[in-house]
Amino acid sequence: MTNTDASNPTMRAWTIDRYGDMIHLAELPRPQPGPGDILIRMTGAEVGDWDDLVRKGEWPMERQFPLILGLAGSGNVASVGRGVTRFKNDDPVYSYSYPLYDNGAWAEYMLVPESYAAKPPPVLELTRAGAVPIAGLTAHETLVDILEVKKHEVVLITAASGGVGHLAVQMARHLGAHVVATVGRPHVDFVSELGAETVIDYTTQDVRQAIHAKYPNGVDKILNGVASEAANQYVSVLAGGGVLLDLPGTIIATRPDVRIIKDYVVRGDGVRLQAVSDLIDAGVLRLEIDEIFPFDRAPDALNKVLDKHVRGKVAIKIR
Repeated sequence: MTNTDASNPTMRAWTIDRYGDMIHLAELPRPQPGPGDILIRMTGAEVGDWDDLVRKGEWPMERQFPLILGLAGSGNVASVGRGVTRFKNDDPVYSYSYPLYDNGAWAEYMLVPESYAAKPPPVLELTRAGAVPIAGLTAHETLVDILEVKKHEVVLITAASGGVGHLAVQMARHLGAHVVATVGRPHVDFVSELGAETVIDYTTQDVRQAIHAKYPNGVDKILNGVASEAANQYVSVLAGGGVLLDLPGTIIATRPDVRIIKDYVVRGDGVRLQAVSDLIDAGVLRLEIDEIFPFDRAPDALNKVLDKHVRGKVAIKIR
């Protein structure tokens, strides 16, 4: 039970004491907002394979231990620091905290700068909204600002049924692109419903042959979410002058006539997150939730994501 004594407030949180540890539930001091900060009483938290990269130290957070896992989630404002103008106590908010500001999201409270936070889409229940920030920000920034997807361009999105992928398919379609998507057999119909014009089952089809059969000149842009040697084949289906953004950063194939981006890291951005909220609320983006786990089963939520068969997002319900 969390200590509610105002003179010594604490909270429960899923932590590691060193990189490589298994996560464990701990009782820690509740953070206090400084100037420009908001303290969020957490309701839901996002889960992604990036959380395991943090746990293993492959994505170090440059924070002292114990380190609370989780980088994004939703809740209500518990208190605000001096100078905060956009939010007040009890306002619903959600946020992605990277660079990690204070502590992670798999906790009863999370402290973030006001600039990281946005109002969640009213059409989503607050726990579900907590699954949006990282995937939504990534899909929006990569397609709109980095790949600069234009109307009538052909865009390939791999891992298209996953957290980032299923939002990216819808975002690219909204931008007017012809969307090609790769998925496993169980998710073909799902991704078609999201707006992909061509859906390739990579378990039964040769991806390169299938793409070249319909688009002999190749595709204009690629958003790759697959971290395997097989992802190197996607370089060959790019049209000359095309751009590939490799989210896992594992592609080693090269071509002199295309651009390959492997160093992308999404950052906290309340303005962009509000744009994502507006798109969800307008019905442009549909959030698919595979499963919501109770707070006490956060390790199970992470294991489900790491099994690589998730449709859409996994979330943790904190309260």
